[in-house]
Amino acid sequence: MLAALMASTPLGLFEGFVHPALVVGTSLAAVPLVIHLLNRQRHKPMTWAAMRFVLAAYKKTRRRARFENWLLLLLRMAAVALFALAIARPFVGKDDVLSGLTETRRDMVLVLDASASTGWRTGTRSVFEGIVERARELVLELDSNRGDRVRLLSAAGAPRLLSWRTPEEALDMLGTLREPTDEALDLAAALSEVASHAEEQAGGGDARELEVRLLSDLQRRDFLPPTSSGEPAAVAGRPRAESAGAELPGAGLDGAESDSPTDARLFAALDRLKKLGVKVRVEDLGPQELVPPNLAIADLSLDEHEVAVDVPLEVGVRIANHGATATAGVKVVLEVDGERRPAKLVDVPARGAAAEVFEVTFRHAGAHTLVARLESDRLAIDDARAAVIAVPPPLRILLVDGAPSSDVAEDEVGYLAAVLAPLDDAGLGGSPFETRVIEPAALRDGSVSVDDFDLVWLANVDALSDGVVEKLEKRVAAGAGLVVSLGDQVQAEVYDRRFFAADGSGLLPAELAGRVSVPSRRESYFRAHQFDAQHPALAFFADEKWRPLFTEVPVYEFVATRPLPAAHVLARLDDEAQSPLLVEKAFDRGRVMLLTTTIDTAWTRIAESPRTLVPLVHELVRWVGRPRGASRNVAVGRGIELEVAEFPRSPVIVRPDGARAGLAGEAVAAGPNAWRLPRIDDTARVGLYRVEFSDGAAQSFAVQLDPRESDLERIGASELSSLHPALVPVSSLTTERSREPETAAPRGELWRWLAIAALAALVLETLWSAWIGRARSVRP
Repeated sequence: MLAALMASTPLGLFEGFVHPALVVGTSLAAVPLVIHLLNRQRHKPMTWAAMRFVLAAYKKTRRRARFENWLLLLLRMAAVALFALAIARPFVGKDDVLSGLTETRRDMVLVLDASASTGWRTGTRSVFEGIVERARELVLELDSNRGDRVRLLSAAGAPRLLSWRTPEEALDMLGTLREPTDEALDLAAALSEVASHAEEQAGGGDARELEVRLLSDLQRRDFLPPTSSGEPAAVAGRPRAESAGAELPGAGLDGAESDSPTDARLFAALDRLKKLGVKVRVEDLGPQELVPPNLAIADLSLDEHEVAVDVPLEVGVRIANHGATATAGVKVVLEVDGERRPAKLVDVPARGAAAEVFEVTFRHAGAHTLVARLESDRLAIDDARAAVIAVPPPLRILLVDGAPSSDVAEDEVGYLAAVLAPLDDAGLGGSPFETRVIEPAALRDGSVSVDDFDLVWLANVDALSDGVVEKLEKRVAAGAGLVVSLGDQVQAEVYDRRFFAADGSGLLPAELAGRVSVPSRRESYFRAHQFDAQHPALAFFADEKWRPLFTEVPVYEFVATRPLPAAHVLARLDDEAQSPLLVEKAFDRGRVMLLTTTIDTAWTRIAESPRTLVPLVHELVRWVGRPRGASRNVAVGRGIELEVAEFPRSPVIVRPDGARAGLAGEAVAAGPNAWRLPRIDDTARVGLYRVEFSDGAAQSFAVQLDPRESDLERIGASELSSLHPALVPVSSLTTERSREPETAAPRGELWRWLAIAALAALVLETLWSAWIGRARSVRP
């Protein structure tokens, strides 16, 4: 309809309108005409005697008066129509007859790559400084007097809108940018923000005149989706650089996220821009090398389940070489609680990694800091990596012996107590466990309190009073652990009544049913048919080398159970019903583990195999007995909540650069002797952080760089252009910018001339109206 209207009216002089919906405002030009016609209808002719003299005079001047009135009406209508057109902002092509009256206003979006990789330096200048300088050059080309606008986005973990109006405002913001962030680039989020702005500007049409420029180092992983191995995919037949050397797990003490920032969202955003006719000019301001040299500390790792006071540990430091040539004699240093350990030298292959191991022994419980360092190179941010490890005090374990005996082999907890005994005699350092063995009567008479222990193991205990069960519930809810192993002394109906609740409010993760046994122990046995190899309590047996130690051990008898829906079955037997062998559930802040057979030799041969019993018991008690808590190592920009044993007074956060700031918010009770600090979201920089309190106590945590940000391999211009039609690569070289692809033909706007014409019509209407009034007042 609008196209037909334009073709049949003077609106056809224009190629289009920036705000086409506002063109209907030109219809308001008819308002003065309508008012005029309505006023004419209000006059009723009346004949009277002297009327003939008036009519005679009117006949002499009516032609002149009619001309004056029509001219006045036309000026009023023209003023309204011109104002409506000016607001609709019509434009014409550069070859149009009206193009000489137009002015071309530029609307630009600048996306600045502010990710950590842009900190790579060439001489004294970083890539990020080059990006800011190039952005300043582009903004200086704009003219606010002409109506030019610029939208400035800083792109890293999330796009940040820095300015959105005049070039002067953008220049002021560029002057505040000194260094890049420590985050990885989420290009999909940045271009999605640009697409939303373009759609808003288009108003249902296209936005082909919107200039979008991405100033980037062209880090390959920002543009290409990851393959199943996590590496960026090859495009247009280009093979990836081969990796060599040691590949170590990326878990360890890392807080970095494993998901890639580049995914289908990127191509969805590019498709939206393509639909609007918008091209993203990607300007290469990165290093000249396609694979820039860079060494990085990629990972700090140790087995946190083995961490204990006075127990020697191995801390693995992985050094990654992202360059195209091997590097020999790389010097790596580990600092433990600020104390520098002797440096080690390691050879790192090209596009590969190597590992070095440091032996560390922590002499006291609490949070300890680890910092691995390399000699500085062009990208300094990944030459050091910090981690915080919480070293727990020895785990206090209470073994409740339901079937005591003077013979260790016959005693219900004989083997169990032996594998939890201190390791000093073996020359392996201190013990992570402090164990005490009691009989159930000590719990019933109150001579022993469960509040003094981190874990309680009920081994074939016949029954406990309601009062003892209530104490156990409170202790586990506060963060302690409970392990229940069954046997012939267990009264299933009593356990179900006192320990189990169908709604999950009881301690047991499953309801106990009847006992199941093999017909003959000489002829058959049950065994663990399947188990959760990813669970920390059973991860030791995930290796094919050690799996038979768990799956081939005979189980002759067990108690059938019906697990709760929320319970986690860690292992099942190979009987017809595939009955649970190990069942776990969370109970408020603590954990409960149910072993449906015995821990001695009565129903199974697990206890007779030290290679099975030792890792199984050690991992179980470590997992169940340690309170659930968040890691002390987080990725850049991720929040963290810390817990302390006493009410925190006047907490102050100390950042890696030494800056101090009060911690906003109030601590809340998280349980007995546990207070949770307000969430800390100020984690924008990598390094070690401390939260200090007025009593001198302190808590530490580490913020870690995404290790993938260290891989500076760049995507080539031809590969980039083939990635998506909306992407247009642009060289960073000044001599080649002149050959930059042409933008869409500029469409000049006429709004300024239309506004002037509307104002002129109003002025003329005012002057003409005044002249008519004066002339008619003196006219005979």
